[in-house]
Amino acid sequence: MQDMLKALDALSDEELEALIARAEAILRERIKKTPLREDPAIGMWKDREDMEDSAAWVREVRQRAWRDRA
Repeated sequence: MQDMLKALDALSDEELEALIARAEAILRERIKKTPLREDPAIGMWKDREDMEDSAAWVREVRQRAWRDRA
């Protein structure tokens, strides 16, 4: 981290401002929200027959975990 700070300290004000502007643009792109319907995680287990009733599946997993601890 110290090396990075030294490198930043060597930049001119204009170079530093350009770097900050670029970092801000990158961060703005990263925080754009993906519509839920387009999120790859949505529907990833839709073909899993054992998860048709997700609440029952979670109950079973929790019960199994408690049995394994005993």
